[in-house]
Order: sequence, then C-alpha cells, then structure tokens
Amino acid sequence: MKILITGGAGFIGRHLARLLAASGHAVTAMDTMLPQVHQDVDGDRAAFPGGLIEADVAESGSWDDLPVHDAIVHLAAETGTAQSMYEQDRYRRVNVRGTKLAAETAVSWGAPIVFLSSRAVYGEGRRLDFPRPSLPGIFDTGPDGTLRPSHEEDAHAPLSVYGESKSEAENALRGVVLGRVPSVVLRPQNVIGPGQALHNPYTGVLAAFVAMLKEGADLTVYGDGTQTRDFVHVEDVARLIMWNLDNLPGVLEDPRVLNCGTGVRTTLDDVARYCIDAAPGVETEIKHVDIKRAGDIDHACADLRHVLRTGAPMPMWTTEDAIADFVRDSWDKQGAAVSAWSTALSELTSRGLTE
Repeated sequence: MKILITGGAGFIGRHLARLLAASGHAVTAMDTMLPQVHQDVDGDRAAFPGGLIEADVAESGSWDDLPVHDAIVHLAAETGTAQSMYEQDRYRRVNVRGTKLAAETAVSWGAPIVFLSSRAVYGEGRRLDFPRPSLPGIFDTGPDGTLRPSHEEDAHAPLSVYGESKSEAENALRGVVLGRVPSVVLRPQNVIGPGQALHNPYTGVLAAFVAMLKEGADLTVYGDGTQTRDFVHVEDVARLIMWNLDNLPGVLEDPRVLNCGTGVRTTLDDVARYCIDAAPGVETEIKHVDIKRAGDIDHACADLRHVLRTGAPMPMWTTEDAIADFVRDSWDKQGAAVSAWSTALSELTSRGLTE
C-alpha cells in the first residue's frame, strides 16, 4: 500500500514509517517540520524512509495537490497538556481542523484512516465503587483495588484544552467518515522510546528527568509521587497502528476505538527510580514539589480488555524496560537544560495555571 502519515517525520511517525517500509509499504510523510518538535530538521528529514511533503494539515490547500494514497495514518497534532491551556486556538486549529481535513481527504480518496487520538479525552481516572483485583497487564486497579482503568466506552471528560481538542477531533472524524470509509481511533497513554524529543519542555516528564540526571541534579517530581501513569513503548504503538491497517473494520461500522497502553500503572516515583537505575554511574535523590499544573491528572491507565477481545497485538515492552531503553538512547544526545522546564513552569505560573 501507499500510506500517507501526517506528522510522519515526528517521534511516532518515524518508528511507524520504518515498520511499514520494512513490511513492503511505500510511505509518505506530511509534516510542518516545526523546530519545537524537530531539534534536527535536516536529520529528521533525511531519516524518513520515503517521500516528505512539508505542509500544514490545518490548511485546506495543503491537501489539494497530494497524490492519492491507499490509506492515511493521521498522527499530526499539537501536543502538550500545559501549553494547550494558553495556546488554545493553535491546538484546536491543528488538532480539530487538521483531523477534519484528513478525514475529508480520506473520503475523497476512498481510503481508510487511522487516527491517533489520546487518553487525555478521558480526563481524570475514575474510581471503582468497591475494590476489585487487578488482571495483570489488562485491568490494573492499583494498590487498593479502587482505581478504574479507562475503557473505550467511558464518557469523555477532558481536563485540558489538549484533551478537549482530541475529543472534538474524534467527533469531527466520525461525522465525516461514517458509512464512507473504514476508520480507526487509537487512544495512546504516555508514549516513550528512542527518538523522543529531548529539547521540548512540554512533551513529558522523562526528558526532564534525563536532563536532571545529566546535570547531576535531584529528580524533581511534582506532587507526592503516588500519581500513576501508563507508559507504552513507541514500538508497541507502531505495531498496533500497522495491525489496524491490516485488519480494518467495515465501511458501515462505527470507527473502531482502541486503547493503547501497557495496562499497568506506574507511580511517578517509580518512573524516577527506573530512570536513575538506567542512567550510567549516576546517584541522585528524588525530591517532591507541591505543585499542580492546570490540566494535570492524578491517575491514568488503559483498560486493555477490548484490545484483547479484538485480537489486536498486546504490548511487548514493560514500562521499566521502555524507560531504560529511552534513557540509554538519550544519554549521549543533546537536549534542553533543566532550566527549560523551570522556564516553562514559570510561564504557567505567570498565567495563573499552577496551584
């Protein structure tokens, strides 16, 4: 197949493109190549295993002259929970309008579309009415048995503009493609792995931890460290996308919605410990700072029961191994100084977006 990957020169897109190319598919990236995402624009361009079209997914003219492809994987998005709270128009323009245009193009080509949404549509993790045992790697209810993993049928309750924009994008996609072309919506948890941006202070905690470790600083965790997340390796995300391209739902079916994670909770303190353990020859401590940023949540984890029933591939990487892989790959690469995260936090504080 000829497959168009929007945001294809980015972190997830590069991994997916290599996997698809190795399986005999022809891949094309559509990417703006923004410096906030691409620290090495020329290097990322050269590393993509196919053609690359520099264009903005939210501009209708960007789609007009594209050659017809057999499928679209729509990854392009503005990401970053905190930044979305004060860059609302930009996030909605790219994430909602860009998705609608991708869906309209898929319909005009008669091509299926796989859309990468986000677990952010769920908002804060829910609680069970009574304790339940966990199903390892499928349904993790936490240490007290009362944390409920997010299920694909849960109502959307995003706490950030980023989450709102992804929820709106899902609705826009469905409104365009239903009954016209096959479609899939994937909701990844925290995606990590080699090649993740190290210079962007809005993309997650791991790049910050690596910067701190390199500078010999203590690892700063916002909150008490008991918050839980579900970290999934980028290779597992790429495999799930490719499986869906190979096993599409019917044209008349609702978009297939699948979670994407490990189904295992990891506390932020454990994330910090895994980073310390993976760093070569580093000894440091974990310190906690009583700060909560707008849009932050306490708990998140994927319920993978539906993924299992669908027959889609389950994750192969554990969170600990995925974090170690990221730290080892990142250790000798240039990234932002710790001060970049301090500056980003100060920006949020100045806008009244911390407490």
